[in-house]
Amino acid sequence: MLPIEDNVSKRINSLRFLLIVFVVFIHNAAIRKGVNFSDGTETYPIPPYIQNIVGIVSYFTSVAVPLFFIISSYLLYKKESDFITVFKKKYKTILLPYLIWHVLTILFFYAAQSFSFTKRYFVNIIIRNFTMLDWIQAFIGKFTDGENAALHTPFVYQFWFLRDLFILSISFMIIKKLIDRFPIFMFIAFLILWISGMNIYIVNTGALFYFSLGYYIVKYNIDYRLADNIELYDIMPAYGIIIITGLFFSKHIAVIGNINIIIAVLFFIKISNYFVNNQNLYDILDRLKVHAFFVYALHGILEAILIKLSVLIIPMRQGWLLVQYFGVSIITIVLLVIMGMVLKKITPTLYGILTGGRV
Repeated sequence: MLPIEDNVSKRINSLRFLLIVFVVFIHNAAIRKGVNFSDGTETYPIPPYIQNIVGIVSYFTSVAVPLFFIISSYLLYKKESDFITVFKKKYKTILLPYLIWHVLTILFFYAAQSFSFTKRYFVNIIIRNFTMLDWIQAFIGKFTDGENAALHTPFVYQFWFLRDLFILSISFMIIKKLIDRFPIFMFIAFLILWISGMNIYIVNTGALFYFSLGYYIVKYNIDYRLADNIELYDIMPAYGIIIITGLFFSKHIAVIGNINIIIAVLFFIKISNYFVNNQNLYDILDRLKVHAFFVYALHGILEAILIKLSVLIIPMRQGWLLVQYFGVSIITIVLLVIMGMVLKKITPTLYGILTGGRV
């Protein structure tokens, strides 16, 4: 097992909670997609300036999942574990909480759909009508229907990340051997799969590419300080240009989103150094990281409830749209952090089980 530098560990810790915050914003889709009720989907007219503000936030937050895959892969390969050790660890930290949260969420939806005053808010999937295939797909996603990526998410939709991370983690030896044998070819192959968005069913192609990057970083001993050598006044203009270009031309030049992620990864690796060097800020982020998984696991339900309640209260027009967008996301995060703190204090054992030992 190779030691991980203290500075690297601290920089990763400083990003864990921030990236979960980004995930919460990503899943606040009321402005972009509308809100589903039992009597139909409500959509709202979005002024261009609101679309641009939400678009800019989306470009920043899109780094969350790619960077999580890269970090997870880097830590796995850096430790040089054998298959049994990796499987046991991933069973505890990924598979067990994955299964538990799915059971709890399905039970919650079943209960909510059983009462007249709540069922109109939980109409996407009717639990009592589940077939055997529906139960299987609830846990693994619908891999049988078309090319729509949304169909491939499990019942707890944000857990597609955990599903793919578990599959990739227990396949780490295969990925390692392929890259060791054909390093350039596999990089190009994974890159093409990522850019093309081709459906390979087993895992998301973006997840495969980001996870493979983690091994390339370890294999070639790529120093994270290379990002530190890039000055902010060099990377910020590039970041700004790609975001502005994406706002106006992303429909015509799909690769802009891929370029944005690469620049964003470098940017956040760099600014993590500022987080570590600011002791007060680092102490806050380090304490909050314990609650990152809890926020990640529960935010889907709470955010969906708050979205539906908010559109009934807030007039969904003009500047109020931003109040809804930022307000729901921030309230979701704050409430779940408080819930996590309380649960951890009352029953740390249960909290540890629910979060895969992240205490």
